[in-house]
Amino acid sequence: MVDWVMRAYEARKRPLFPALIILGPFMPAAHVAHFAERAENLRDVSILRFTPQIEPYLANATAIVGMGGYNTFCEILSFDKPTLMVPRIIPRREQAIRADRAEQSGILTVLPIERYPDPGLMADALARLPKNPKPSSAGIEKPARRAGYHRHQGR
Repeated sequence: MVDWVMRAYEARKRPLFPALIILGPFMPAAHVAHFAERAENLRDVSILRFTPQIEPYLANATAIVGMGGYNTFCEILSFDKPTLMVPRIIPRREQAIRADRAEQSGILTVLPIERYPDPGLMADALARLPKNPKPSSAGIEKPARRAGYHRHQGR
């Protein structure tokens, strides 16, 4: 996903919003170095190796691009930002299933990983992203509390 986003910025024909790419803690050092080197040649792309405090970055983001893991999905809902998900399908389809359901509900937009590495497709999706609706505009209501349900008080 990082490579695809960077390809879009490298090949863009029109300006895109500035991007901060936060890499995962388990990304191999060679990949980190490669992405950092590419970002040095892009005026609108910055790389952050990893941060355990991602919340301030998400709170200040214009939009979010993510793969669709459970934690990322919860953060997207919590911070209510227009979102583009590029879910993985190997080794499991869990992210793709979650992303597809969320897209059907109007919460976010999905770009299937099977379309990689088309930089024009990613650039178009990124260009539209800041104008996409926030997850809260999908109108999904919280479930009503069930009658007779009380939190267990440890008795």
